[in-house]
Amino acid sequence: MTDNSQPPQYGPPQGQGPYYGQNPQYAQPQQYGPPPQYQQPPPQYGPPPQYNQYGQYGQQPQFPPRIDGKAIKPRLWWIAVVWAVAVVLGVVGVVVFAGGVLSSVSDMAPTATFASGESVKVSLDPAERPAVFIATGTRVNYQCEISGGPSQAKLVKVNGTQTVTAGGSTWQEILAVNAPAKGEYQLTCATQEQASARFGVGRDVLSAAGGMFGGVAALFLIPGAGLLIGIVGTVVVLVRRSGARKRLAVSG
Repeated sequence: MTDNSQPPQYGPPQGQGPYYGQNPQYAQPQQYGPPPQYQQPPPQYGPPPQYNQYGQYGQQPQFPPRIDGKAIKPRLWWIAVVWAVAVVLGVVGVVVFAGGVLSSVSDMAPTATFASGESVKVSLDPAERPAVFIATGTRVNYQCEISGGPSQAKLVKVNGTQTVTAGGSTWQEILAVNAPAKGEYQLTCATQEQASARFGVGRDVLSAAGGMFGGVAALFLIPGAGLLIGIVGTVVVLVRRSGARKRLAVSG
C-alpha cells in the first residue's frame, strides 16, 4: 500500500524565494492599500523673514512718526487761560454777593436815630418804603406819632419780627410809614418804661432784602458761568489738539 501523504513544509511557499533583505524564515506581512504619503510644507512667497532689533524672529516693529509738540495747536496754555477766566468770574461773584449783602444791611439800618421822647425831622420817600425801628435790651411799650409833610402820613404796625444788626446794635422793625409823598416829616417816639431804648428810621426789611437776593443769585450764577467756561474751553482745546495730532501723523 503506497502512502501518498507528504510531510509538512515550513517557510515560504514553494516556488517563491525569501523577500529581499529579510531573513528567509520570516517574511514581511502583506500590506493592503496605497503606500503612505508624507505632506510637505506649502511653498512660501515674499521676502524671507528677518530678525528685529531684539533678536526675535519676525518682522521689524513699525514705530509711528515723531510729531513736534510745538506744531500741535491750540497750545495747552489756552486751558490755563480759560480756567483763569473761571477763577476771575468766581471772585467777581463773591464780591457782588458781599456788596449786595452790605448794601442791603446799610439800606435797612436806621440812618436817623433818636432817644425816647425826642422829636426828629426825617426825609421820607414812599418808594423806599420807610419804617421805624427800636433798639432796646428789654421789652417796652412804645408810642409814636408822625406829622408834617405834604400831607398826613400814617404809622402801621408790622407783623412778625424783622431785625437788622448794624453798628453793634440790633434793630427791630416795629412800624411801617405810609407816607403819601416825598417830603420832610416830624416823628416822635416814647416808651412808658424808664429804659435805654433808642428809635430810628430806616427801610422795610423785606423790601430792602431784594438786594441781598440779587447778591445770592450773583454768587451762584457768575461763578457757575465761569465753571462752565472752564469745562467747555478745556474740552474744545483737547479735541482740537487731538485732531491736529492725527492730521500731522497722516501727513508725516
